[in-house]
Amino acid sequence: MKGYREILKDFEAISGPIEPYAQVLRKYAEKLQEWDDFFAKAFYDRLYSYEGTAKVFREGEREEREEALKIWYRKTVSGDYDDAYWEWQYMGVGIAHVARGIPNEYMLSAMSFVQRAFMVKVKEEFPPDEAAAIYEAFKHITDAIAVLIAAGYMYTYLKAVSESTGMSLQLIDRHAVLVAKSLKESR
Repeated sequence: MKGYREILKDFEAISGPIEPYAQVLRKYAEKLQEWDDFFAKAFYDRLYSYEGTAKVFREGEREEREEALKIWYRKTVSGDYDDAYWEWQYMGVGIAHVARGIPNEYMLSAMSFVQRAFMVKVKEEFPPDEAAAIYEAFKHITDAIAVLIAAGYMYTYLKAVSESTGMSLQLIDRHAVLVAKSLKESR
């Protein structure tokens, strides 16, 4: 399986480099970090309002979850990304979603919500040209994060299948290709 560095290398080759967007976020980080309460509340209001996502939470944990999201948000809009940050997105966040039974479609939908909420907020707070540049930077970085989280999630599942069946990850990959071909042909 690929490590987070290789995944980010692929992401940058396909979607564009991260550093120019990180520079934009660094420039505006102080102002953007002030919005952490807004994002935590909006995010969890949304997740708690939908039955499918609300059921993954334990009684009384909302405050803890909001604090964790604020940390993630502040670090993400800081524009300062080291190896520990990317590793956290890849394995930490992805594994946390698996451990809680949160499917990737929920994670990707939630990231879409965060991106749209950020766009609305940045358009309210900045002139149009600046807002567009800041949003583009946030979108690019959070797209990279979504890729890493989804990859970490998939790796965790594949590792579980490998360990429980004794099949190598390579054999699972080959079998998945065969199943995909079979499903495609049966349509």
